[in-house]
Amino acid sequence: MKIGVIGTGHVGLVTCASLAHAGHEVTGCDVDEARIGTLQKGQAPFFEPGLDDLLTEQIEAGRLAFTLDSEEAVAGADVVFICVGTPPRESGEADLSAVEQSVIDVARKARAGAVVVQKSTVPAGTAARLRDAVERVRPGREIEIASNPEFLREGRAIHDFLHPDRIVVGAESERASEVMRAVYRSWIERGCRFIETDTATAELAKHACNAFLALKISYANALARLCERAGADVTGVAEVMGSDDRIGRAFLDAGLGYGGHCIPKDLRALERLADALGYDFPILREVERVNEEALDAAVDKIVDAIGDLEGKRVALLGLAFKPGTDDVRSAPALRLARRLLDRGARAAGYDPVASEEARRALPEIEIATDPYGAAGGAQCAVLCTEWDELAALDLGELKSVLARPVFVDGRNMFDPGEMARLGFVYYATARPSGSRVSPARPRARS
Repeated sequence: MKIGVIGTGHVGLVTCASLAHAGHEVTGCDVDEARIGTLQKGQAPFFEPGLDDLLTEQIEAGRLAFTLDSEEAVAGADVVFICVGTPPRESGEADLSAVEQSVIDVARKARAGAVVVQKSTVPAGTAARLRDAVERVRPGREIEIASNPEFLREGRAIHDFLHPDRIVVGAESERASEVMRAVYRSWIERGCRFIETDTATAELAKHACNAFLALKISYANALARLCERAGADVTGVAEVMGSDDRIGRAFLDAGLGYGGHCIPKDLRALERLADALGYDFPILREVERVNEEALDAAVDKIVDAIGDLEGKRVALLGLAFKPGTDDVRSAPALRLARRLLDRGARAAGYDPVASEEARRALPEIEIATDPYGAAGGAQCAVLCTEWDELAALDLGELKSVLARPVFVDGRNMFDPGEMARLGFVYYATARPSGSRVSPARPRARS
């Protein structure tokens, strides 16, 4: 099939490369001239494992191209995916202006019978409004609107697109559903669950999934506060909970809370949607409050260990919001750094791939070229992101460069007994020093 993709951010670019890999003829379009120039060379403008190789492979195979001209991307396309941003407004609701403008532009240029697919995360009811807008531009139902929410995890996005646990499509006509089945035929033939529903259900399902994942993370962090008071091991509690098939182990790791772009944005957008529809959804507000409380608990541990923070150096190990990405948007490490800086501390940090992004996001933080440089002369080191590289730290060297052997483990990466044996003043997250349950690694990554 011939496919156009409007927007080459994280979702759009992974969509381009993966659909080309499946054998479709794909043209990606963006208004950012520098980005398109980079993409035409087969280089991704952000870090995502495997993406550069896939881009180069598909461009060389002649199945993938990039353009600044939306008419070129849309001309003759059977399907056009809308993958533009839906950033939160100050109120928390999603800004849909880019989606609306893109759909109207595509409707004017697309061939009769094309299916326009919103892959951007949007509130329930958006597809219906877009259909009305398209009808004004192209009367006669020549253009169909479908919804195909993405469930990609940064750091695993290529794998998630090529090997999803489910594909969700919302459509209001059999013809649109048939076209979407053709897009994903190779996935369906491999046995992937293909869930067909209406557009409003598909739209709401995406927000509901991300909000529920945030709920699980905050629940684990609230349990951590309780475990610290009861002398219980939150890791052990999570293992017991996760052994129940009705609950599952993923997203039950206590620590510094969730971050990134999608989960915080989608949680707030769902709350705003509920408000607009006249339903009070207080659980969502509590999820966000507990997430902030997790960072406050980390600050309390640091202060307990080293006292007043004024003028003291604190090393933050890992700056991306999760391993496998250079994304620092709403990263717990940087939000923690902001709290420390506001209390007079000097914050230093290291990340295997996100250091430059962190420097741009928070210029006040000192960026080191390795974890030992960040820890040099620090009163305390805080493990913020569970990179494999940081799990393999030379703890003896780390201890030798710290001004004090204080280690706050914000991700429960290390064994409390071993850290005590090495002479660290070790602060785990709700794990007593005599704990008999080892940290769960490797963990499912959100």
